[in-house]
Amino acid sequence: MYARPYIIYPDKAVRLHEASLGEVVVKSFIDEPGQVSFGVIDFVPGWFLAPHHHHTWELIVVDSSSEGPGYTFFEERWWRADPGSCLFVPRGYTHCWSAGNKKGFKMLWIYPGSHEEAGRIYDGDSQTFKAITPEEESNALVWTAETARAVSKLSN
Repeated sequence: MYARPYIIYPDKAVRLHEASLGEVVVKSFIDEPGQVSFGVIDFVPGWFLAPHHHHTWELIVVDSSSEGPGYTFFEERWWRADPGSCLFVPRGYTHCWSAGNKKGFKMLWIYPGSHEEAGRIYDGDSQTFKAITPEEESNALVWTAETARAVSKLSN
């Protein structure tokens, strides 16, 4: 076996992929086919990613130094992801992200495989989807086992 562990420091890493999405820059630091890829997105207030899914699972970590929480939309509702929290999204599961209206957040995303293997497939009309509103922001649920069970019962 020739694979070895390694450490990547974002301020010294060569960015393999960088895409500008308006005011937001998506940076990919590792992109190893069949292994792993990860990068960061620094969401500015009011910015969002429309509903989408991936060909692989995804792990999101909301950076603990974020100014505000991130908001993710799945199961027909907004959920608040506080700084330091993680979200696991199963392969093929539709979800989206939004920054709050006054505070942004930073996310680290991780895929099992390359960025290209994971893909980002938008679901529905991404042009009609909007960022979280101030009212939705104040009503966003915080994930707990009890909340998840209650929401699940409402959906059935």
